[in-house]
Amino acid sequence: MKYRFEYLPYRRKFCCPLTTAHGKWQQREGIVIRLEREDGAFGFGEVAPVPWFGTETIERALKWCAEIGKRPIQEPRNMLVEKMPCFNGAIASAINGVQTDPVQRSFPVAALVAGADSISEKQALGYQTFKLKIGVTDLQTDLNRVESTIDQLEVGQQLRLDANAGLSERDFKAWLEYLEGKPIDYLEQPLGIGLENRMLELAEPFSTPIGLDESIAGLDSLMHWQDWPGPLVVKPSLLGWIGDEVLTDLVGSSVFETAFGFEAGLQFLARHQKSDTAIGFDTNAMLEGDDWSLHESGPALAAGRVTKTQLQILWEDQHATVS
Repeated sequence: MKYRFEYLPYRRKFCCPLTTAHGKWQQREGIVIRLEREDGAFGFGEVAPVPWFGTETIERALKWCAEIGKRPIQEPRNMLVEKMPCFNGAIASAINGVQTDPVQRSFPVAALVAGADSISEKQALGYQTFKLKIGVTDLQTDLNRVESTIDQLEVGQQLRLDANAGLSERDFKAWLEYLEGKPIDYLEQPLGIGLENRMLELAEPFSTPIGLDESIAGLDSLMHWQDWPGPLVVKPSLLGWIGDEVLTDLVGSSVFETAFGFEAGLQFLARHQKSDTAIGFDTNAMLEGDDWSLHESGPALAAGRVTKTQLQILWEDQHATVS
């Protein structure tokens, strides 16, 4: 059967530049793709690269989309290309949309907070897990910020810390000592890629779980670390082509996608995340209101609540805006 391939680039500004250990992120660029079979069945995917995670660049993805758009397509898998995990993952999502019905499943969401000043609003909305980035300033400033945030937690609530691979070994040890006995969900990627075993060595005397994030840059790395003793944080948009190979538990996280990639990520997690651990999908409020979002922010998100019909309307609206 023949397929039609279409793509639509986008550029969205963050409300405020996002500061991580990798630097400041000013805007989110990506590509929404649509695949339609000649019988009318269709599906969407999203190419949402993050090059410091080892993905392709937006420029390379756009060039490939332009090339693919000129070809007749008989078998969508023939569109896959080496070292382009975001494009390949988008094709996988679109194929799933063509071939399968959406999965319905709800997840708790971890609230993204900047510190104690922003946590009360999220608590009032019903969030129970809160995520705070560290490693973007000096150690003492970060420790003070985390301590004041912990002081705001209510019974049963917990804090998740994300270092984005930005800590030194010395600071990592200081964090482990400080966090002992505190209501910490886990400490995410304290050291850089390649230092995973060193993380385990340093963390062994302590009880705080250590999660991997930047170390999970595709299916191969996910399978390599499937016996890791802590959480494996997976960004579905960055994984590439995924079949039924996911054998390990994982925790989902967004990379600031539009509604198309957001729903694709939720569908992936509905099939592959075994636990009810809070997912890192509290991201829509970080981006300017530009009509690319359909999912409501809140302490829970449901895969399948945003329908393919709604996505099709959004696709048509955005096409009209660009035209």
